[in-house]
Amino acid sequence: MAAPCPPRVVPGEASESDSEPELLVETTAEAPGAGLKVPGEASETEEEEEEEEEQRPKTPPVPAEEPAAVWGGGPSLLQQRLREGTGRLRGAVGSALRHSYGSAARSLGGLGGALGRAQVTAAAAAHCLRLARRDLRAVADTIDIVTACHLLPDIRGQL
Repeated sequence: MAAPCPPRVVPGEASESDSEPELLVETTAEAPGAGLKVPGEASETEEEEEEEEEQRPKTPPVPAEEPAAVWGGGPSLLQQRLREGTGRLRGAVGSALRHSYGSAARSLGGLGGALGRAQVTAAAAAHCLRLARRDLRAVADTIDIVTACHLLPDIRGQL
C-alpha cells in the first residue's frame, strides 16, 4: 500500500480555509506567467483595484429608450401584444375578484339571515321557558297551599 501524498498548492493559489497551512512548491525557475495581468483576474490588493478604476474610461450611463423612439414610428408589434395581453389579464383578474367578492358577500348575507332566524328562535324559546317556569311556580305554590291546609280531610290513609 502506497503512502498518501501530501496536498500540493499551486503558487499564487489561496488556501481553502484560514486554518489550512499553505504548502510551498519549490521550483527551480520562476513560475511561468508570474507578474502577468490576466483580464478578469481578481486583484490582490486594494491599490491594484484603485489603479484599474483610474485606467478605465469614464462613460456616462446611457438612458434606456423605447424602441419606437429609437427606430421612429408607432409602437412595435410586441408592445401592442403586451398591451393587449395586459388588458386581458387585468380584465380576468378583475372578473375573478368580483366573482370571489360577490360570492363571499352572498354567503355572508345568507349566514346573516340564518343568524337572524336563529336569534328569533332562541328568543321565542327563552320566552316559552319563562312562561313554563312561571306556570310551574304557580303549581308549586298551589301544592304548598293544599298540603299546608288542615281543613281538608286526610286522604293519605285511604290510599
